[in-house]
Amino acid sequence: MGSAAFWATTNSTPLGRLLAAVLRVLILGAAGVALLAVMLIGLFVVLPLVLAGGIASYFYLRRRLRQAQHRSRDSVIDAEYTVIDRK
Repeated sequence: MGSAAFWATTNSTPLGRLLAAVLRVLILGAAGVALLAVMLIGLFVVLPLVLAGGIASYFYLRRRLRQAQHRSRDSVIDAEYTVIDRK
């Protein structure tokens, strides 16, 4: 907005200045509403999903650890082996 071309084409009448001011306020208001919408979506949609996923993964990992401890009591070695054939 600071360029010479902008100022040369801008109306210098009070109505033109009022229109420019109203337009700036509308643009700032729209940007504010958009930012508020993004924040509310993050707060009420994304944050609960992240918390639910964290809680679910905690219980899932806890169950898997208990299963692994139970299997180790059976005196069976649970491992994967890779055979490397050297000639």
